Order: sequence, then structure tokens, then C-alpha cells
Amino acid sequence: MNQFKNCPLVYLLCTKREVFTLESYKNFRRLLEILEVDVDAFRPITEPKRFDKIILPDESYDYGSEFTKEYIEMIDRVKNFAVKNKTPTSCKKIYYFHSARPSEEHLAKYFGSKGYEIISPEKLTLDEQLNLLINCESFASTIGSSSHNSVFLRDGTETIFIPRGAVASTNSYQRTLNAVNSINANYIDSTITLYSLWYSNILYIVSSQLKKFFGDKWNGYEEEDFKNFLQYVKVNIKAGRTANAKAKEYYAPILEEFMAQLKQREDLITAADMPPNWETFQPPFSFQTHIAKKGWGDWNYENQISNDLDQQLQIEAIKMNFHDHKLYYSVYYNDEEGWSEEVSNGEPAGTTGQTKAIYGVMIRLDEAGTKKSDILYRVHKFDGNWTDWAKNGEAIYSHGQKLNAIQIKLETKAGA
Repeated sequence: MNQFKNCPLVYLLCTKREVFTLESYKNFRRLLEILEVDVDAFRPITEPKRFDKIILPDESYDYGSEFTKEYIEMIDRVKNFAVKNKTPTSCKKIYYFHSARPSEEHLAKYFGSKGYEIISPEKLTLDEQLNLLINCESFASTIGSSSHNSVFLRDGTETIFIPRGAVASTNSYQRTLNAVNSINANYIDSTITLYSLWYSNILYIVSSQLKKFFGDKWNGYEEEDFKNFLQYVKVNIKAGRTANAKAKEYYAPILEEFMAQLKQREDLITAADMPPNWETFQPPFSFQTHIAKKGWGDWNYENQISNDLDQQLQIEAIKMNFHDHKLYYSVYYNDEEGWSEEVSNGEPAGTTGQTKAIYGVMIRLDEAGTKKSDILYRVHKFDGNWTDWAKNGEAIYSHGQKLNAIQIKLETKAGA
């Protein structure tokens, strides 16, 4: 690296979520210091700059597939630092707790009863975390950013990972990181995550599989599991979401047993103030978009945004359903082909398998529906902007920009 020692080291301040600086991320700064990087040599780009030459370092870690020997060397340097500076600790079993997920608190309490120290990593310095991890004999966490800290464990350390849902990805990051230091990884399903992970919180329970792992006798679900389940369902159905079909299929035998036990706790159902017919609730309006490279996405409901705004993947087709009334819709291809044929409930407008983008949309309700409601819609374009709202069959164009998201909502008319 000597040939680059006199090069200025620069970085951009902005991420998708917030402004990033080395000063505001003290643990990241400390990580660079442990790696003996001259942190003070880094300069943030705060205004337009021009360079004769820009050198971008290659990635040493490829999301979900492989990593280079340089990546392992970097992790080993951090672990060697932790070993060299290790101080005795009584925490031999630790559980990294994600405090932002309400139902995980009950899960953490169970691990606490098994002798695990409950750790909120965001409250610790990097040095404190490294000391805990290098001394650790058993590490537990739900899968996500917390579990990725397992990369700093000693080789062969026992780990317990709780996926976010049985039909959810086991997380490509985590699978790859497990191979970096050859940990003893155990995956235990301890959820009933029925709704799409895209919009929904995750429901963690103390499952029969988890109790079996620790050799506990299974004597049914606990009251806290039922309370968390009712709150989880209530939040999701009020937002107009339906359970994921694959999740319902997987959890069918578990859910049947769970619901049978819950029926015996009518007091909990009453206290949760559940909406009527909460077990079979279906939102009246839903729509689905076909996305380039991904195919048909999840069903979306009133006022939801169909896709990730940061991913520039074109919309190629759309389907809609409205239980209360019939609706009609069509899509705009281009100036040469114009509008597609108008279709109604459940039929696709647009194309699939042709990588053919759409550039506009029209939606209207039938006559009876129009007397009661206005249907409003707008589209998000590749240039990062939303169009204005259109309603009741008005044509909405993106003026040459591909669409990567759509939002639809209903407004009840006065007196209806």
C-alpha cells in the first residue's frame, strides 16, 4: 500500500438514511483505529471536488456469497487485538438484545432464565463489546445487525440464532459470516411471523423448539406469547395487511395449537380489544405490481407504497382488487403504443416476461363506487420524484421517466 500513502483519503457524508461522519460514529472510528488506520487522514467531501484520479478500493466481502483472504485478515486483526487486551469477565453466555422489537423482550427474558447476560450492544463501546465477545462461550441473538457481531467470536463458539420468520431468508450476511470464523451455529425457529417482513414487526415467541434445545419440558405457550400475538395481529390488520400465504402454510400446525390454547384465554382477547372477525379479516382494497428482475411483489393495501423507492427497478404490470365495488384500470406504455386495454378486478394490466416498462396509469371505480369514494393515485419515478395525485380515471404520466413505485388510496365522500 506504500504507493498510495500520499493519496488523500476521502469519503462521502450521506447514506440513504442519515448523514454519516466518522465523528458521529465513534465505534466505527474506533474500529479503524484498532486496524491501525490513520483516521485523521480521512477527509469528508462537503462540497464539489475535482481529482486527477480516483481510486476505489475493491470490496473484500460480497453480500451473501463469498469473502476474500484480506477480509479474514482484517477480522483476525480485530480479534487478535481483543485477545491481547482481554480482561476477565463473568459473562460467559450473552444474548444480544434488539430493544426496538417489543416481542423480543419476552424472548430475552427466557434466555436470561438460562443464565444468559442480556446485552444491549448499542449502549457499549466497541472495546467493551469485543471483550465480551472474545470471552464468550455461548452467544445468542435474533438474526440481523445484532447477530452479525458473532464474526468477532472465537472459532468454534456456540451460537444460537433466531430467524425473523420460518419462511424468511436466514439472512445471507449471517450465513457468510458464519464461515469467516467457523462458529458452531444453531438456528432455532421461535416465531410466528405471519405478515410480510417488509411492513410488519416480527413476532417472537418462546417456541417448543427453543425449549427442546434447552431440555425444558413443553407445557404450552405462555401468557406473554398470547399478549404479543394479539398486539401483533391487531397492528397489522388495522394497517390493512393480510398474512403471508407461505407463512400461514408453514405455521398451520403450530398456529392451530396456538389458537386452540388462545381460545381458552378469552380474557386476553377481550383485553386486547381486537377488531371484529380479526381471524379472517381481509382489507377491501389491494394491489400488486410486477417488478423487473423480481416478478410479482407482495400485495399492497390502501395508502401503502408498492416498492422500495431506492431500488430503480421498473414497474411492468399491475393488478388490483376491490371487494366493495368493481374498479377499472389501464397502463401507459409509450407514445407509440399508448394505453393498454382497460381491465377490471384481479386482471393484470401491462406485460410480464418482456422487460417492458410502463410510464403511466389510470384507475377508476364503477358508478356505484364513485358515488361513495374517490380513488387517488400517484407514481414514483426514476428521477426520485413523485407525480401529483390524480383521481377517478384521470391519466397520470411520468413524461419519459420509468416508474418504480405506486401509491393508491381511497377517500370517502362527504355524506356517503
